[in-house]
Amino acid sequence: MKYYYIIAVLLVLMGCKKKPELPAVPEKYETGIIVLNEGLFEQNNASLSFYDGTTAYQQVFKSENGRGLGDTANDFKTYSFGGKEYIIIAVDVSSQVEIIERKTMKSVAQIPFFDGINAREPRQIEVYGTRAYVCNFDGTVGVIDLITKSVVDLIEVGANPDGLAIVNDRLYVSNSGGLHYPVYDSTMSVINLSSLMVEETFETRINCSQMIVDDQDEIYLVSRGNYGDIPPALLRIDPITNTVIETIEMPISSLAYDNNWMYYFNGEEDAIYRYNTLTETNDASPFMDVSSYDTFAGFILDKANERFFCLDANGYVNSSTVTAYNMSGEILFEFQAGLIANDLIFNN
Repeated sequence: MKYYYIIAVLLVLMGCKKKPELPAVPEKYETGIIVLNEGLFEQNNASLSFYDGTTAYQQVFKSENGRGLGDTANDFKTYSFGGKEYIIIAVDVSSQVEIIERKTMKSVAQIPFFDGINAREPRQIEVYGTRAYVCNFDGTVGVIDLITKSVVDLIEVGANPDGLAIVNDRLYVSNSGGLHYPVYDSTMSVINLSSLMVEETFETRINCSQMIVDDQDEIYLVSRGNYGDIPPALLRIDPITNTVIETIEMPISSLAYDNNWMYYFNGEEDAIYRYNTLTETNDASPFMDVSSYDTFAGFILDKANERFFCLDANGYVNSSTVTAYNMSGEILFEFQAGLIANDLIFNN
């Protein structure tokens, strides 16, 4: 009889157990910095942080929606529609694209990206008009209608596309082949945004990823090499002829661009340099030394407020540190974000 009594007591105790409290959230998200935290691979802990100028709030997506963001968040972009502002997020391993309201963090759509049971793995996003273009590691670009919030087309490109840029109504897609080591892809697909057809594919260099477009509509593209006898490089591409017109071998990553200046991270020197896209020359001295960072994870330009943000992943297992500088390299403030912070959006 006493066993039934013990079971009954346990059931009562379990029923009274409180659910874990979610982290605090700000009263509103009108002004501040939204941080996309990638999270650890296959740990399902991607997240959003929010810094209001005084307090850094963690897990705001989970707090506002009652569920996590998913596994490995790679990219997010803003857009406006119907008088409201939104953020669209690529969540790679979960193979989802999430759309949230920018000023509330509330989810308005979760769009699955699967081929049957196989994950397409969305990586990068570009928004153009009422469509979002998502490159997927399964060799496709998904076209999302932002009005209906649904996938309306899938375009086959090269292996493991990992970068997007739009020039003159053309979507440029860098095909990395990053999952096909040691046989990487070395091509760029060019999609006509009117017909949604690949109108050209041309050779670039192996294992290409991020790119930016300057004010002269030239494309600067990062080739990561093969981590062995082929070093990383910066490529300059003419989008009129779709040819590589210059290749500069350097340990480069994390591109940003503003007003004829391209900023990039030199991995050998642990420093950020500037490259003038008008004169096509580098500054001789570093723009910023980041050698004191534990695990430098990238940088973001806040063009509207003339600020420069650097990200420290702190060994990839601790909270990230986000540090703000003015354009003279003086520290303005810093705050803590989630695991592996990789991008920022500024609510002004």
